[in-house]
Amino acid sequence: MTPVVILAGGKGTRIESIAQDLPKPMIKVHDRPILELQIDCLSKQGFTDVVLTVGHRKEVIKNYFGDGSLRSPVSGLPFGVNIRYVEETEPLGTGGGLALLRGLVAEDFLLLCGDIVFDVDFHRFLTFHRECRAKGAMATLLTHPNNHPYDSGLVVADDQNRVIDWLHKEDKRQWYRNRVNAGIHAIALDLLERLPGAQKLDLDRDLLKPLVKSSEL
Repeated sequence: MTPVVILAGGKGTRIESIAQDLPKPMIKVHDRPILELQIDCLSKQGFTDVVLTVGHRKEVIKNYFGDGSLRSPVSGLPFGVNIRYVEETEPLGTGGGLALLRGLVAEDFLLLCGDIVFDVDFHRFLTFHRECRAKGAMATLLTHPNNHPYDSGLVVADDQNRVIDWLHKEDKRQWYRNRVNAGIHAIALDLLERLPGAQKLDLDRDLLKPLVKSSEL
């Protein structure tokens, strides 16, 4: 089964007034951490190989989930996954920690931001990714409509679903038919080999956007 990497090292500085210094993925929605909701969605679809990249307050996450064999303190049900951890000793941004995955994943993988709530058919998403890989894509994005484009990076695609532009905050805005990265990606294993050593990188700007020019996104 395709491995899943979840970026769970975020501090959540913009909502720290209600997060009580928790890692952002551990903020609760209806009494359950966002990260638990994600893992529940994944396990129900058979995705049980999970790698968590952790940093800020990593002990909170590790104590809650362990290796995935523990039971949820909320539902009492087992998490039903096998969890491995990649620990960042210093903040590496949303993309820098991916270099630490070398040797931990052996095939294309799902890459999820740990602070989003979703209900996604990942089998369908991966089927689409494989079709794109056959055409030379190194990464596939799930996008969604957005009604506040001024503070979001806008993804522009052609009629073949190939990304042809990625407009960030400093770029000229497009106000209609806006689509943004949903924080759900399928990443080719080969892309890891292009990464420099562990250093601070932004996933969207430094790793994914450069793929636009080479028609690999």
